Amino acid sequence: MIQAIPTKRRRGIWILVGGLVVAGLLFMGGVAWAVWWVADNFDAPGPGATGSGPCTSSDAINLSMVFADGHVVQACTRDRPACPNQIISGGTNNQSISVSVFDLRNQLRSTSRRYILSIRFDAALPAESAQQTLNIDPVAEFPPGAPGSGPPNTGAPLAAAVQVTPRDPYQDTYVATSGSVVISSSHGVARGQVDGQFAGTGPTRPDRSAPPSNPASPVSLTGVFACTR
Repeated sequence: MIQAIPTKRRRGIWILVGGLVVAGLLFMGGVAWAVWWVADNFDAPGPGATGSGPCTSSDAINLSMVFADGHVVQACTRDRPACPNQIISGGTNNQSISVSVFDLRNQLRSTSRRYILSIRFDAALPAESAQQTLNIDPVAEFPPGAPGSGPPNTGAPLAAAVQVTPRDPYQDTYVATSGSVVISSSHGVARGQVDGQFAGTGPTRPDRSAPPSNPASPVSLTGVFACTR
């Protein structure tokens, strides 16, 4: 005669099975989240925006964009992103040129969508640098040797290029055409203040045609940022 499985033993088996099912679901959920995260950030530079809710003074980057119709968008990220000097290369006429430049690229959150911020100087920023003011110049983003870029700057930074790209979905990049960036660097942290203005059709570059008019572009960008050297 086959003996019935004791109640306690049967309950233990069901608990084990339930635990295995839950673990499997959690594992599959984790894999699905990882796949979604990689796909979502595959073509976006820098880490994803951190923090949640409205932007506050506790955010490392806190920017305000004013649009032509008067509405204002706050974009920010909580954690300080990395901004080491980067080597960029270029050249023409069979000549290769490489220079070191300050480069900050990171994603920002807002209450409506995400953005990608790019701030690049035309030269490297020293680890210890007193406060200085750089003019915003769209051509500062050119790689050395590119048409219209002029000779590379091997001294202290003189100009900055500032861009903001909307995500979710992607739209044309907003390119600041004038303004200033106040920057200093000390004890492994760079701190800056941006005050930029945008043109309705963006700058004309010698190496490409002028971008189409984007009526959704902001007219100004102001705010502060801090990043880790």
